[in-house]
Amino acid sequence: MRRIEILVSAANLLAFLALAAPRLHALRWTGYAALVALLLAIAQALVEGPRWQMAPAYALSVLLFFAWLPRSAAPAAGPAANALLVGLAAGLAFAIALPLVLPVFRFPHPSGPYQVGTLTYHWVDADRPEIFTADANARRELMVQIWYPAKGDPAAPRAPYLPDADALTAAFARVHRRPEFLFGNLKHITSDAIPSAQAADDEPSYPVLIFLEGLTGFRQMNTFQVEELVSHGYVVAAIDQRYTAASVVFPDGRRVAVLSIDQIQPAG
Repeated sequence: MRRIEILVSAANLLAFLALAAPRLHALRWTGYAALVALLLAIAQALVEGPRWQMAPAYALSVLLFFAWLPRSAAPAAGPAANALLVGLAAGLAFAIALPLVLPVFRFPHPSGPYQVGTLTYHWVDADRPEIFTADANARRELMVQIWYPAKGDPAAPRAPYLPDADALTAAFARVHRRPEFLFGNLKHITSDAIPSAQAADDEPSYPVLIFLEGLTGFRQMNTFQVEELVSHGYVVAAIDQRYTAASVVFPDGRRVAVLSIDQIQPAG
């Protein structure tokens, strides 16, 4: 989980305990835990950005706040109050577990001496027809992302893992027959690469590796391995081919999704 997400979960837990445990409720400061949890939930959505995996935590923050209001003087008792606590306990467990199961993860930090820079290019081969379309005027177009050893400032902003996450996850989910919402956390993930960073000049040249994903893949799918290689002095160029990559988004906004295997095999 992200930092404020952790704080939201911790505040929800404390607010629940303040409602459930009379000894904690007797401490004056715990009475404000529900209010703090609600404010943190709002701050998390505004600062880090909301995601559906946190929806139960947001709802729980609201429920705990309204459950706290009538109990601010003294904790309630009886079957109804006990049932409420049991429901809140179940909701708390689910609210904490869901973002842990589908987290906004971080890639391992590259271990090499170089920072990682990245640039993305749109290349068109005017002499090569596009074989996966019936349009005789279509030419081969590629999106190519290059990662290279850089001098970048360690504190510089990092590039997103998937710049066109919504288009890619929609296509990926369709191809693999999975619900699209399962991949919603990917748009919040950042890489360790610095966009347009100054290239390192320790060496006159660096070895170049070409990364080509398989059918229905995408150029960033092995980012953690690519960044590790680059940090040790390699240049890596990853290629997205339209019609074979899961989804290719061009600078003019065009989106080209992968064709089916039955459509690709005759051309191949």
